[in-house]
Amino acid sequence: MVPAKSTNMAIYFRDMDYLESFMNYMAERNTGFACFGFTKSENLKAYAKENSIAVLLTDSACYAKDARHINSEMTVVLTESPDTETPPGVYTVNILQPVDEIVREILKAAAKMDIALTRDLLSSTISIYSFVSPVGRCLKTTLAMAASQLLSDRDRTMYINLEPDSGFSVIFGRDYDTDLSDLIFYLRDGDGNRASLMLQSAVCDCQGINYIPPVMNPGDLFQISCDEIIQLFDVLKGNGYKNIVIDLGVLLPGFEKLLNMSEHIFMPVRKDNISLAKTAQLFSYFRTLEEIQIEDRIQRLEPPYFKELPGIAGNIRGSDAGRYMAAYLRD
Repeated sequence: MVPAKSTNMAIYFRDMDYLESFMNYMAERNTGFACFGFTKSENLKAYAKENSIAVLLTDSACYAKDARHINSEMTVVLTESPDTETPPGVYTVNILQPVDEIVREILKAAAKMDIALTRDLLSSTISIYSFVSPVGRCLKTTLAMAASQLLSDRDRTMYINLEPDSGFSVIFGRDYDTDLSDLIFYLRDGDGNRASLMLQSAVCDCQGINYIPPVMNPGDLFQISCDEIIQLFDVLKGNGYKNIVIDLGVLLPGFEKLLNMSEHIFMPVRKDNISLAKTAQLFSYFRTLEEIQIEDRIQRLEPPYFKELPGIAGNIRGSDAGRYMAAYLRD
């Protein structure tokens, strides 16, 4: 299949209000597509004669009457009957769902169709904040999510959880059809554009931050290398993210590279003898590294007992944990 020569998305709805709201949402998502809206078939046809269309988005009524004759690499039809059989290159999406879910399905289909984006994947700088600890029950994930929420108030922020059993599907009460391991699969193909589309179809929102659903199969995490996580950083740069918060659970082979790239490294610790021994052993390992010097850059966190400890799905900013992390994130 020959990729489209442009990243144009033509959006054709006769309902002007629906068209405007959809166009506004696409602009906010920063998908990489240049979106052009139409409410009249003659205007769409005139545009198609002069421009190549990567994705044509329309509804079932418009498709049946006019849009089926428009040339595009992929056509997406919003319909109340999404299981209807369609010709090759035509995808149906359930219109009776939130717009964010509709866009997820569109982007996922575009990734599978190898729609080409012309985005520069190295177009921005990015700051990495890593949370790592050799001990459990130290509030690492709570503090990482608090930091993510606080950072999201400044710039676009992505939270990445690298734990084999994150519990996110239970915490957020949802099933994820795409997770971190799926994104890494596309990166292994060497196609950053495809991975970028899959990223946008997978990203979820929580209290103003974006997060990639963690692996659902614990074994998948051990098939991911730190070099592949670093490749993912490039895709995030191209999608406009300014901050990445890494929540390291299992210490993957090469995790030192992630820490070495981090602008800030936070290590929540506990004061019992076992926790102190584990922390000391990890720091002893850091001292053996010749090319990577990270020990002096690690900020140990010894969080006090918090009277209130909201769940990570809630707004942590104004909580005790949020105020505690805010002190470490001041410029």
